[in-house]
This record gives sequence, C-alpha cells and structure tokens, in this order.
Amino acid sequence: MRLPLQHAPPAALPPRMRCEYLSRLARAAQGLPLGPAAELLASARSRGRHGNALQWHLGLDGHDARVEPDWEGRIEVKLVTVWRSGTNVVCDKLKVSDLHVDPWKKLANVLFVCADRLTRTVVGHRFVHLIGDARGRLVRAWDVDPHFGEPELFVESRDSATKASPAYYVSASWLLAHVVPPDLTGVFEAPRRVARAGDAVLTVATNDAAIVCPRCGAAMRCDAAALFRRGCAEAHHGLPLPAGCGARQHVVVAHDWLATPALGTVEQQREALAGLITPAAVPRLADLISEPDDHQHE
Repeated sequence: MRLPLQHAPPAALPPRMRCEYLSRLARAAQGLPLGPAAELLASARSRGRHGNALQWHLGLDGHDARVEPDWEGRIEVKLVTVWRSGTNVVCDKLKVSDLHVDPWKKLANVLFVCADRLTRTVVGHRFVHLIGDARGRLVRAWDVDPHFGEPELFVESRDSATKASPAYYVSASWLLAHVVPPDLTGVFEAPRRVARAGDAVLTVATNDAAIVCPRCGAAMRCDAAALFRRGCAEAHHGLPLPAGCGARQHVVVAHDWLATPALGTVEQQREALAGLITPAAVPRLADLISEPDDHQHE
C-alpha cells in the first residue's frame, strides 16, 4: 500500500560532501563477493544481509540503524542489487529510510554500490550528489498522486498481521537513470530461482576444464550453450551429495564473466564465491585499505 510523502523537499540545495577514504574503499571493493561477510553477520533468511555485509566491509557497524547518513554523518551508503535482462542491466526499487526519517537528508550525498544478484559481487559504484535532474525528478513526486502518478520517490508500507512498516523508496527508473551505469561487467542473467532456502551455491568454471564441485569434488553437469551465452547455467550436482551440497540450487558461472577484483587474487574471489571461506577467516576491506591522513572533506 502506498501513502503520501511526509517530508516536503527542502528549498535549498544540499552541499556536496566527499571523503577520500570512502572513495578508496569504494574503488577497492570492485569484484568483492559479499556472501562470506553476509554469512558472518546474519542468517541466510535475513533481509538486507548483503547490505549489512557492505557496511561491515567499509568499517561501519554491520547492523546500523542510525538516522543520520552512514559515513561520518555526511554520506549515505546504499547497496543496489542489479541483474541482466536480455542486453539490459536492471534493478528493483530501493528503500531509502523508514517513514520517520527525512529522505532528503539521506539522499543528499550517497555512495551507491552495485552488486550482482546472482553472485552478490560488487560490480560498480557511483557517488551521487542530489542536485540537477536527479533531484528534480524526486521533487516532482511531492505533487504526484502516489497511486496513479508513478512517482519516483514514494512511501510504501509492508503490512503484516501485527504491524505496518511504512518506508520511503526510490523507483527503479530513477536508479537506472542516475545511479546504475549501463555498461557494468560481471552482471548475470540469473537462472530462475527454485523454491529452496538461501542463495544458489556457486561453482566457477574456468576455460574448458571439467567442472567439479569445489566443496566436495563431485562432477557437475550444466547446459554448456547456456553457460557460453549467459555466463551462467543451472547445474546438476553428481554423487556423492554431502549435506552442504544437498537440497540446494547449484549454478555454474563462467570465470571470464566475473568482475575483476581490485584487491586480492581471482583465486581468492573464486573461493569466496564457492563458500570455501569460513566466517572467522573473512578479510575485512577496511583492514586492508590504509586511511589517508587527509580525508579531503568539502
């Protein structure tokens, strides 16, 4: 159910905020699988666990619920999940904040990080300062009917039997116009998800080598034509079928389609995607990137 906006757009434009340390972290996150940190921080059924993983990698509280922007109270951090539909990169709407929080303050300066839906790997980022057409399209939502006018900033309530949870969202069309780069690499047209718990279990295929499960060594079969055409294909796991591999959806992804990691090796990336890193051994991005003496705030 959609509700009217509660916060009018401010008359004054927001000042531009930047931080060199956050910029360094964002660049270093390219090609980073978020799955291992998500497993460390939350259960497989936890909503927003990959966003929590991103916050943790940036050195922030993985379960932050502050009213002010995430980074030093100046810059908000948002994870945008993307996937490929045909030749296009697409995404869904994105939650901005709960209804009692001013969305204009949250959106004034944002680091948007894009992650592929299938691999949960960071494939790009963009800093957005809310001015110009990006702001104008959201401002127009104040005068648009929330039900019939297709506003790009709206309030939607997810109601349960016990409570209502209204929140601000920005539309997918706004994100695709002002946030998500159209030329991202490492974005997959994911196979249809089957009704099983958790994300698909991934195996990375390299060159023409036989595909085996990296967790138990069993042979795996997939549609080679689909793997070549889409970079991924649902796979059949052969015997033996240990507990960690049973009752799971298996997907093979082509190594050449993955986003190149800015930090670490492709072997480390492959192990992370396959779930071979124990939670206790997950390296934190913020521990690997040196903090500059001057954050170059503006």
